[in-house]
Amino acid sequence: MAGISFRARLLLLLSGLVAVSLGIVIFAILWATNTSVQSNIDRELGVSERVFLQLLELRETQLTQSAAVLADDFGFRQAVASADENTILSALVNHGQRMEADLITLLSPTGEVIVSTHEIDEPDALLRLGQGRSDADFGMIVVEGEIYQLVAVPVRAPHLIALVLLGFVVDNQLASELQQLTNTQISFVASMSGEGMLVVTSSESLTKAGLYEAVLAEPELTRWLKETELRGKWIDLLAGSYDQLSPNAQLRVLLSASVPEASAPFTPLRKQLVVVSLFTLIATILVALITGRQVVEPVRMLADAAKRIARGRYDTHVEYGSKDELGQLATSFNQMQVAISGREQRISHQSDHDLLTDLPNRRYLGRFVGDLFEKGEPFGLLILNLDNFKQLNDMFGQTICDQLLIVLAKRLQELASLDLWPARLHGDEFVMVLRGNEQRTVQSIPQILSITNTPLRLDGLSYNIHLSAGIAHYPHSGEDLDTLLRRAQFARIQARGERKDFGVYQAGEDEPHMRKLAVSAALADAVADNGLSVVYQPQISLEKQAVSGVEALIRWQHPQLGFISPVEFIPLAEQSGEISLITHWILARTIEQLAEWRRKDFDIALSVNLSAADLVDSDLAEHIFALLEHHQVPFEALTVEVTESAVMQDPVVAVQLLEALRVRGIGVAIDDYGTGYSSLSQLRKLPADELKIDRAFVMELDTNKDDQTIVSSTIDLAHRLGLKVVAEGVETAEVWHELAVHQCDVLQGYYISKPMTAVDLESWLSTFEYSKFSPEPKSSGTET
Repeated sequence: MAGISFRARLLLLLSGLVAVSLGIVIFAILWATNTSVQSNIDRELGVSERVFLQLLELRETQLTQSAAVLADDFGFRQAVASADENTILSALVNHGQRMEADLITLLSPTGEVIVSTHEIDEPDALLRLGQGRSDADFGMIVVEGEIYQLVAVPVRAPHLIALVLLGFVVDNQLASELQQLTNTQISFVASMSGEGMLVVTSSESLTKAGLYEAVLAEPELTRWLKETELRGKWIDLLAGSYDQLSPNAQLRVLLSASVPEASAPFTPLRKQLVVVSLFTLIATILVALITGRQVVEPVRMLADAAKRIARGRYDTHVEYGSKDELGQLATSFNQMQVAISGREQRISHQSDHDLLTDLPNRRYLGRFVGDLFEKGEPFGLLILNLDNFKQLNDMFGQTICDQLLIVLAKRLQELASLDLWPARLHGDEFVMVLRGNEQRTVQSIPQILSITNTPLRLDGLSYNIHLSAGIAHYPHSGEDLDTLLRRAQFARIQARGERKDFGVYQAGEDEPHMRKLAVSAALADAVADNGLSVVYQPQISLEKQAVSGVEALIRWQHPQLGFISPVEFIPLAEQSGEISLITHWILARTIEQLAEWRRKDFDIALSVNLSAADLVDSDLAEHIFALLEHHQVPFEALTVEVTESAVMQDPVVAVQLLEALRVRGIGVAIDDYGTGYSSLSQLRKLPADELKIDRAFVMELDTNKDDQTIVSSTIDLAHRLGLKVVAEGVETAEVWHELAVHQCDVLQGYYISKPMTAVDLESWLSTFEYSKFSPEPKSSGTET
């Protein structure tokens, strides 16, 4: 319907509605008349049935009475009694001719034929048929291929001496007479076993139309009645078959009426109805054409106005002189144009400006800077941030702070000029675009901060504010808005850390920050992509003079970022929540490796580092227990290393976890002792088995007296607390000697071995000899 005009649709709608309405009315009337015709026919057939049965009964009574006259005749009875055949035959013929009987038979009480007009092969059967007649069959029988109505009268003198049987053929003439009396077509249908059908009908047209073939099958008769536009009703009559001496012969009567004849009185009504409907439809079309012309023109005018509005033109006034509904609609269109124009201006302004301060927003900033990019014009992007906004918000509330932001925005708008364009990003963050070269824009920053940092007055009160700033320049510091904003923000944060009012971004300054972002982004796939690996650094027991264990150290070699130190990515993993996945991975890998070593008779222990986030993982202990049990590794073969600073983040939960591990036999080591939150009070509370002295106090132990004092006192303190001492960072024989002198238990460092893969460690263990690492001091370079 998209290509059809409104006028045509209106015409089709009205015409269609009228046509549908007329169709419903016509259908209802035709249905009602057809229903009435069918009902009338059924009613007439019912009446005809009663009349037909009464006529048969009356005819039977009349025939019986006529036959009784013969039976009661004295001369006839005397002739029968005397067996005078001539007299009997004469009386029967005379009386039969008067009654127009077609079959006359006189039977003895024993069933013998005395006299008969038809040859009787089985008189006993005929006797039974005469005596067994009921009121339901009206004496109807089938004899020698014809239907007869039979009457039987006894001859008594005074006892029964004979039985007179008179039969009257049922033919088309009788059927026609009955049709005239019943006003219904009558057809007698006799079915005889093995001899087909016998049909007698009052209408020759029924025979020509195929009645005989139709009655051979009941479904065929139903279809035939429908095709010949007849409605019929069956009447069953019981009858015997003299020819076959069988009581199974069936005689039925079909009463039928013509449907067209019954509906003929309604034909004029139907014709009148069609004429009236056509006239009404034509009148409706004419009215729709006239009405459509009056309605379509104003609507078309309004449609044109709507198209202009859709194209953004609101300056065309819709002129319509009438004050009817269409006139009111035209007035509404004019008012709508004005309202839409004003609303679009407000929406356009709001989409480009901050709702609170009415400064240009990020969207507008993008377009403004985009124009400068296209022109290739150099400029500086200055970010201003209220450093004490959170404190102000906490002290005075959001409403006051919103008003302060509005006052500050007005101050920035007062600074606006052709070369200085302010905008608001979000929250307490503002932006100023300073047009010009780098030297000029940097020189203007102190003046801007001097003006903006002046205390704000609001409702008679003064509020101190402090803004810090950072600037990045196009094109040297970036060639897109996001890069300039990020680098300007980086310069501001760096300047604030250095207690400066503003910072200027210099090329390459944010590379460490960008690397940190890249490492954080790559962390999520580090385990899945098999980017992580484990190396092991041996630990030597001075008492046993043997390798007592290894510390598992994680490594990450990224295809783009290169080698990433654990010191670099572990803190980022803790911040991002990936540390739990990494810890579970390294525990599974190292415990599996430890089980393999033990199967190869390498009797060594394993140390694994846990982070602060791991210490608050309530499921970690059960996970470790499950891994050890699965790989059949003794719990005593595993030691977890934690730092005091990690424990201090949540001491209660951390101590509970370590205690649970220690109870099951897993060792607990305090790593990097001497740094961070090291304290005797905390050391006394921790459920630890060993203490690891940080490499910072070990590497220069042979030359630094202070380190010697610290290490000596630490070893002595640990031993008094029952702790085993492990020294990290052993890189020379002299350091080995000093630690041995101070009775350190276990040594670890590059002097012994650098961290190795599992395969390399197995080879190293196979060739390890303690004598090669003599406790006597000797020079050795630091391995890297």
